[in-house]
Order: sequence, then C-alpha cells, then structure tokens
Amino acid sequence: MTKIGIFGGAFNPVHCGHVSIAQQAFDELKLKKMLIVPTAQSPHKSNSGLLDYETRAQMCRLAFADRVESGQFEICDIENRLGGTSYTINTVRQLKKEYPADTEFYLIIGGDMLFYFEKWYRYEALLGECKVTAAAREENEYADMCEFAARVGRIKVLNLKVVKASSTEVRERLALGEDISGLVPEKVEKYIRDNRLYAV
Repeated sequence: MTKIGIFGGAFNPVHCGHVSIAQQAFDELKLKKMLIVPTAQSPHKSNSGLLDYETRAQMCRLAFADRVESGQFEICDIENRLGGTSYTINTVRQLKKEYPADTEFYLIIGGDMLFYFEKWYRYEALLGECKVTAAAREENEYADMCEFAARVGRIKVLNLKVVKASSTEVRERLALGEDISGLVPEKVEKYIRDNRLYAV
C-alpha cells in the first residue's frame, strides 16, 4: 500500500502556514509522496483577485523546492488539467485513475475547511474515496476540530504545531506596502516583489 497525500488550495499566495501543515502531515502520516494541488477555480472562495494558475503554481514550486527536489513532494497540475470548478471529489477520482490500484490517498485540509466540510460538493462520497485528515490553522481549535470530526465520522484530526499565517493577511499587508517577512517563504516573497504581485 502506497500512501499519497493531497494538499490543495488556492495558494493565493502560498504561505508559511501551508508549508508547515504539508511538511508536518507528510512526516506524521508517513507518506510516500505529497501532491501539492493548486486549485483552478475554487468552489469555496471568491475567485476575484485570484492570480492566474501558473503564477500560483510557480509560488508553490518555490515554497516547496527542497521537498520537490528530494522527490517527496510534487506540484500537481491535475485541477488545471481538469478545468472548470475544482471539486475535490473529481480531483481524487481522477488521481485514483492515474495511480496504481494499491495507492491510499490522504486528503489534508485545514481547520477552516473542516468546519465547512459538510457543505462540500458530495462530501459523503469523498469520505469513501480517500482518508480525510485535518490540521489546525489556529491556536486552540484542536478540541473543537476533534468534536466536529467525531460527529461527521471518518475524519482524522492531526495535532500539529500551528504556524499562524493567512493568504488574506499577506495580500492585505502587500496592498498597504507592509512587511510580509515571516508570513511567506523567502523565495516566495522575492517572487512576489520581483513580479509586483498583489499591488506591491
């Protein structure tokens, strides 16, 4: 059985919180590989202000460069290839067609997405297609996440160290000309500033 992680998001931009969850989940779950999956069009968030797919994918390549180089992580373009609104159930089913039958997929989501999970498109079917695993993005939400996951069933909550950052905060700081060091990886910050993204 080969264990593959799926960590998706708009990554608009990718930040240190994303990197921390992905790396810790990879180690905690003893995964063979982690697929970083930038969304094409998010069903959960407004797509206004969403940078083009390739720009967001490039920021992910920079953020996870060391792990990609080692072969542990891969920036996966599946949602861009599928096109349209990026429903996770479609992504997972397509991945299952592309990987060997003995592959076990672990979908890693943040606490913000967990509390919204019952509103996901065909969420019950998704629980049958992969192992859903959640990690806190805020301090002190682990207990609430465990309670929620127990009620929904078939969701594992990881107790990981929280690195507090959000894409919204990064964009707001950039729009105001404020410092974002420590919120995004250094290579990502340089890329944002070099390309004058988010009204820098």
